[in-house]
Amino acid sequence: MTHSIQHSVGNRVCSYTVPILSVRSLFLATAITTGIAYLVCVLFLIVAPQATMGFFSYVLHANLSGIIRSVTWGSFIVGLLVWSMGIGLYVALVARLYNKLSVR
Repeated sequence: MTHSIQHSVGNRVCSYTVPILSVRSLFLATAITTGIAYLVCVLFLIVAPQATMGFFSYVLHANLSGIIRSVTWGSFIVGLLVWSMGIGLYVALVARLYNKLSVR
């Protein structure tokens, strides 16, 4: 879907199209992708907790070696919902803002 935008430059009228982002599609794609990434991260925590914490210590430039993370079904489901829905809503908000600003 696109919007056609026209504006005048001097004596000429210029016209160009601006793509419109599907807010719902971006929300779903981001939520599903984030959910899969969260699942992979939790699997690494279950299979190799020390190596995973060592990796994230390196990535975050922080000493996380003293932190022991136990994953329960409740914490897994809450984390999955919070991360996937939170990032999905953030991307939907960005898409909606883009669509509003691109019309102007």
